[in-house]
Amino acid sequence: MASQPLTSSTPGLSKQLTLRDRQIVAIERFLNLNRDKASSTDAIITDGASNTESEIGNNEPIWKVLVFDRFGQDIVSSVLRVNDLFQNGITVHMLLNAERYPIPDVPAIYFVSPTSENVKRIAQDLNSGLYESVYVNFLSSVPRALLEDFATQCVNTAHMVSQVYDQYLNFIVTEPDSFSLALTKVYSTLASPKVQDSEIEAIIDKITMGLFSVVMTMGQIPIIRCPRDNAAEMIAQKLDQKLRDFVINSRDSSFNTQAAPNAQRPVLVIFDRNVDLVPMVAHSWTYQCLIHDTLDMRLNRIRVDVEDANGVVSKKGYDLDPKDFFWARNASVPFPQVAEDIDTELTKYKQDASEITSATGVTALEDVNQLDLNANAQHLKSAITALPELTQRKHTLDMHMNIATSLLKAIKERGLDSFFQMEENITRQTKQTILEAINDSERSNPLDKLRMFLIYYISSDSAISSADMAEYEHALVAAGCDLAALNYAKRVREITRMTMMTSTPSNAAPQPTDNILRGFSSISNRLTGKLKDGGLSGGFENLISGVKNFLPTRKELTITRLVEDIMEPSSSSATEDYLYFDPRMARGALTRPPPRNRVPCSEAIVFIVGGGNFLEYGNLQEYAKRSGKHIVYGSTAICTPKEFVDELSELGAA
Repeated sequence: MASQPLTSSTPGLSKQLTLRDRQIVAIERFLNLNRDKASSTDAIITDGASNTESEIGNNEPIWKVLVFDRFGQDIVSSVLRVNDLFQNGITVHMLLNAERYPIPDVPAIYFVSPTSENVKRIAQDLNSGLYESVYVNFLSSVPRALLEDFATQCVNTAHMVSQVYDQYLNFIVTEPDSFSLALTKVYSTLASPKVQDSEIEAIIDKITMGLFSVVMTMGQIPIIRCPRDNAAEMIAQKLDQKLRDFVINSRDSSFNTQAAPNAQRPVLVIFDRNVDLVPMVAHSWTYQCLIHDTLDMRLNRIRVDVEDANGVVSKKGYDLDPKDFFWARNASVPFPQVAEDIDTELTKYKQDASEITSATGVTALEDVNQLDLNANAQHLKSAITALPELTQRKHTLDMHMNIATSLLKAIKERGLDSFFQMEENITRQTKQTILEAINDSERSNPLDKLRMFLIYYISSDSAISSADMAEYEHALVAAGCDLAALNYAKRVREITRMTMMTSTPSNAAPQPTDNILRGFSSISNRLTGKLKDGGLSGGFENLISGVKNFLPTRKELTITRLVEDIMEPSSSSATEDYLYFDPRMARGALTRPPPRNRVPCSEAIVFIVGGGNFLEYGNLQEYAKRSGKHIVYGSTAICTPKEFVDELSELGAA
């Protein structure tokens, strides 16, 4: 039985690949029995012919069963779809703990966490003879004691175990360069005075292992930077030691080489969530952030209310496919621009559909398949060839139309546009405007009001007087807000003095909201209609005119400014005293990097302990695009604003 890191078996990965690309390559490799997939990925992976086993020496696909636990399912489903699995020879995929029937003539691939429960269940499957043979892939490194236990349980069925691998894939990738360790409530757990040291140690170990797996998948040993005296430092120390051990013991020359200059190595920056709380509760205006804030979204699947022709409303689920052209282009775009792009794409679709119907002489695209190819000209065959792409495009646009409709409904009901405007200029707000927003009966969601006030409180340059605070709190309680989250924010401000918790405020002047609200009202009424002939009837362009100019002012969040400071160091900077770890060096942490190492770097992994969000991810990607750098963003979990406020409330009530 073999055990090795993922990257040892996937040499030759290009630096231009995103984290999602790398994870897909790794997953497809173990789906092909830890051989390199014979496909277009050959261009970016070294040929794996030498690893081919004797029984699979040809290029014919081997049909297999995939068995995973919940975490394994989340990892795979975030980047691959059922058709992708089928293309890799997976005919059936099932949960480990589900009732499964024997398929004795087919090999099974297991993709599970290294736990005693999972090992016991695999051993039971072997004893029951459910499958012809098994290929066991653990999400992360399996402890030696557990591996020995597995061997003991399989003493009579060891001949059925073809492979055992550590895959180092225990992280979820939902965006090209964004990952989560799926560790919920880390912020409230680490900050709780009631938590036991053993529980903190367990969380730190899980985070360390998750980051180690990301490093293995990225394929380069990074330099590690972090602030002092918090969970980030504990994680950095443990990860540094783990990477040192790997470098010393690894036989992989791509990791062991000492030749690569620091400028070509990535930097891993680990932050504690308290460095900036504002993005976690802010109202954002980008497409992705609005969806995450207002709709039922888990991983890349969302559920929205859809109204049929009879006016019946039902829940419909949509997968935001990595291959979705519209999502790839618009996820980080301000929502008004997304509305414009929907209109542009609908017009383009309608024109393309019209060309096909005109060329074939049919009245609807659905009738094209009924044509007799033998009796028609070549251009008709071309039209039929283009039909699947058009059908898929219509499905994609229909999905985003329904999503946009749900978003507009939420914007209207909760007044999200006005909250966003206030927060864009939060340091310009007066006591009167804050109280007016809290007391506004039309904005009826208490959580939105609490989030806005938390940002105002955190961002205030000077302390709010006790009299004013009492007035604010009275208004918040009257609006239905729970003040527990605010009580905890007060504690954090008192301890840290909020020196690094506020993002740069916008200096843009406030914009009038009348036209914006009228525009949203019109769009909301019209978007509820279905696609007709590939587009909306009427002047969609006129409907969005009221929101075209309502775009966020470009600003850098605190995390982005600090990352920029590290990637492009200056003589004096806010990160001057950040700890410095180099797992290749003989020495440990340094108060600051030696002068010879003060060089810019082009690649970074940014990790937040205690939760992250798509607002920070998008802000970092904007900086990366402007500066020509590559930045991967990760956190213990991607949290909605409500989830994070709930954590603050739990701490405030303790």
